Amino acid sequence: MANSSTLNCSCLEQCPAEIFLELFKYIPLHQLYYGFYNLNQRINDILRSVTELSLTLNKPEDIDDAAVDFFASSIYHLNVQHPIAIKFNRFPSLRSIVSLLPRDRQLRCIKSKDLPNLTHLTLGFAAIWDCEIMARLCQRIISNKFPKLRYCSLWPPVFDTEAVIIQTPLLTHIELKEGNLDDLCVVLNSCPNLKYLKMLVSIYAKAPVKPIQSLSVKRLKVSFIRGDSNWFENFDHLLSLLPNIKRLFFHVCVVQMDFNQLSSILNKRLLHLRYLQCEIHSTAFPIKLNSLRRYHSLFNNIDLQNVDDNDCRCDGLKICINDEKKG
Repeated sequence: MANSSTLNCSCLEQCPAEIFLELFKYIPLHQLYYGFYNLNQRINDILRSVTELSLTLNKPEDIDDAAVDFFASSIYHLNVQHPIAIKFNRFPSLRSIVSLLPRDRQLRCIKSKDLPNLTHLTLGFAAIWDCEIMARLCQRIISNKFPKLRYCSLWPPVFDTEAVIIQTPLLTHIELKEGNLDDLCVVLNSCPNLKYLKMLVSIYAKAPVKPIQSLSVKRLKVSFIRGDSNWFENFDHLLSLLPNIKRLFFHVCVVQMDFNQLSSILNKRLLHLRYLQCEIHSTAFPIKLNSLRRYHSLFNNIDLQNVDDNDCRCDGLKICINDEKKG
């Protein structure tokens, strides 16, 4: 009489390949390899058919692994948590790269010829000595050198305002951390189908030299650095470039908020605004909260909270507004 383990194994092997492929999506790459590889030829063949795997590299040596070699062509998503150079061409199917702290050598490795299928690129704070490396990468991004790229996050963005514009039609979502308004204008000029912009505005930002409006951007999430005394002016300049915004999210930390000026900017610049979500940290709110509604039609659903240790902005209070026009 066959033992139970033999029967269970036999039943498992009778499952359609589609069942295995669906199951394997939820198993980490290394566990998949060391747990299933070489059980039998059928399992090996199914493993070679797996796609859309994710790989996290915590240390440079993590890439030197039998599991990584075996699944290299099946890895779609790569999360890099070290700054050392990587040969991205080892992963020909790569769709997404997240690098937390890239340095010069790693940035040099991000080449369009090695990443023909790249759709998402997220770069954390680039601790680099040679600013030209970041500038060249940024220029390639907005010159359609990565023709399938749809989402990009840059920190910091470095763009040449005098460079020849080559449109990048598929790039629809972009994040600029500590970017200035000239950087933004370069992006707007290059990305005619941009829909979503997330921006942490540089404390050194000022009015753009060559302003350009984008009618395609409908959703904006913007934050200002604590202590930016010119944030109102930069907010006004920013919104003047994006007149078709329908959904606005913004965070700001100030000593005192002027709601009259804020509402004036919103009413003047965003005629199509349908949804507003904001978080305002301040040491003082000089008006009564129940009077906010008279400043703007979306100043409703107001929540006053204490600032906690996780906010990392300033002492005092924060107002959260979350409202949407009906109909």
